[in-house]
Amino acid sequence: MHTKNKIDEIIQKTVELLSAADNDTKITTRRIAENAGINPAMVNYYFGSKDNLLKEAVSAMEGYHHTDAPPGKDTSRKAMFDYLVNICGTSMQYTKLGLSNDTAAFTKDVLRTSSKLIELKELHDGVTPDKKDADSIFKMVCFLMTVSSDPEGFAEYSGVDVRSKNQLRLFVSNQLDILLGDTL
Repeated sequence: MHTKNKIDEIIQKTVELLSAADNDTKITTRRIAENAGINPAMVNYYFGSKDNLLKEAVSAMEGYHHTDAPPGKDTSRKAMFDYLVNICGTSMQYTKLGLSNDTAAFTKDVLRTSSKLIELKELHDGVTPDKKDADSIFKMVCFLMTVSSDPEGFAEYSGVDVRSKNQLRLFVSNQLDILLGDTL
């Protein structure tokens, strides 16, 4: 029987392995199991597949930053910014690790992210976003996730390398400025 503590421990050990791995290093099930001190079959038992475990570990690595500041215009913009930067980082990690992001998973991620941003925009504006705002949020999230799922192609096309933390942060900030109606 698996326990939450054991699952959390395996995820944490996988995070450590991913953090220490070189770009050329292949992350195998056997390597994950050795690092976590478990039988390789336990990866499938607990997570269904190595890819599912890697996705959990990437999500844990990216972690969503929560602010303790009271909700308001400035903190909700920062929360939107942090959330989008983390989502882009997660998508790039998936690509880097060769994890599939099928259409259903992509759609689920876009809808979840869009819903969260609608909540945060409501905090920012003090009013419930209308359908036009919701559509704009959805389109921006689709755009950012598409860009971050092919950062090399986007850099070649646009000259913006979202793999660079500074360029990603500037790019996300510009997208938020457009969404929130702030000047660039």
